[in-house]
Amino acid sequence: MTEEETIALMSLIITAYPQVQLNNDIVNLWIEMLSDVPQSVALHNLKHHIKTSKWSPTIADIRANTSAANNLLRVETQERLRLMEFWEQNAVPLLKDGKPNG
Repeated sequence: MTEEETIALMSLIITAYPQVQLNNDIVNLWIEMLSDVPQSVALHNLKHHIKTSKWSPTIADIRANTSAANNLLRVETQERLRLMEFWEQNAVPLLKDGKPNG
């Protein structure tokens, strides 16, 4: 997200959570920590957070589902599903009463 997008996001946070107080240090930290997060992801996560939490969001709440670890898990899961499909397609048929089933 750009600096302007992050500031706009923080404006939404203040609107939804009026108790939030900001200063330059907080704003600069959020700008830095969200610089690699797509705006659409941040807005989606903020809207979900507003709908489900009475507490103001953290940087981690806004970043949710953007980490490299999540991407790695997604790739590993897809590979495992491909392997399971391969095994299923190439499995030896079960025997029923000593005869092939099917």
